[in-house]
Amino acid sequence: MQQTILLTNQLATGSAFALTADNQNVFIPSKVMFEKGVRVGQKVQAIVVPNMTRPDRTPWLAVSILDAAPPPQDDALAEMILDLIESDGRGTVEEIATSLNMADAKISAKLSELAASGQLVRLTCFDLPEEDE
Repeated sequence: MQQTILLTNQLATGSAFALTADNQNVFIPSKVMFEKGVRVGQKVQAIVVPNMTRPDRTPWLAVSILDAAPPPQDDALAEMILDLIESDGRGTVEEIATSLNMADAKISAKLSELAASGQLVRLTCFDLPEEDE
């Protein structure tokens, strides 16, 4: 089925993730990403099918990208994120998103784009232990 999806995250392998209009996750294999030369932050028309490999985590699989909107040129979000990080020295995706009143996925996607472009040099990820109840 054809859907408009928003590319939110790309792995070092080239594979990526996106969100549908109703916020369901879509996995995009690297081959599909490279065919159209799309990048995080773009909205694209894609053919998606049910994901049989990990439907519990990512219910859709993009098998083809048909059309891609031009990449966003507005760097205002990048500027706001970088200003926040510079003033605080650090921040989680959730903290930045809350400060800017935006969705975590949008901030995460922009941080990935900033890291890929070299504007953000260091990202640190932690797997926080679950609290004992």
